[in-house]
Amino acid sequence: VIDKDYYFPSNKTLIVNEGVKINFKNDSFIFSKGSVLFQGSKDKPIIIDGIDGKGSIILSDNKFDFNNVIIQNLSFPKSKEKILYGGINIIQSDVEIIDTKIKNSNSEDAINIIASKSIIKNLVVNNIKADAIDVDFGKLNFVNISCDNISNDCLDASGAEIEGSFLKGNKIKDKGLSFGENSNGIITNINFQNTKLGIAVKDGSRLKLSKYK
Repeated sequence: VIDKDYYFPSNKTLIVNEGVKINFKNDSFIFSKGSVLFQGSKDKPIIIDGIDGKGSIILSDNKFDFNNVIIQNLSFPKSKEKILYGGINIIQSDVEIIDTKIKNSNSEDAINIIASKSIIKNLVVNNIKADAIDVDFGKLNFVNISCDNISNDCLDASGAEIEGSFLKGNKIKDKGLSFGENSNGIITNINFQNTKLGIAVKDGSRLKLSKYK
């Protein structure tokens, strides 16, 4: 149980093993500049839960891995050091997100990746009160992102370089893909249903699409 703000130093590595449950209480957060490796498995995923609908994660300036993790019920951090809007915030880092689910987010972004190099494989995001995935600057390479019941955008890119395949969404109340602020990318195999606006490319951005529905 994390019931107060927890800071993890940059000279340490934290390994979270399969089957571990992390519960946030009292609107607390984890702020780590040390590497964190969430090593769950299909049969024993790691569960991260804001048990009162609050709690958040800030990961900065290091390497972070999420493998078979279920993240739910998070909000945005109430940190005096940084103004952040994600339940999960990854800043100037290398991150891999594999076989992971994010659901029931109460923040402006379920996950916000800032100026980082990120790889995503098999990410499911559902029941989100604002944006599902927000990528600000940096690079993203992905295979298989699925969004369902999103109150704003599924994937929102600003000033980013993105290459990926298999992006799908259902019940998206704003944009399936928002590509802005001089973003560049190549994406193939897109499928959006029941979405207010499928794809928006704006602000001098360039996007090459193929196999879209």
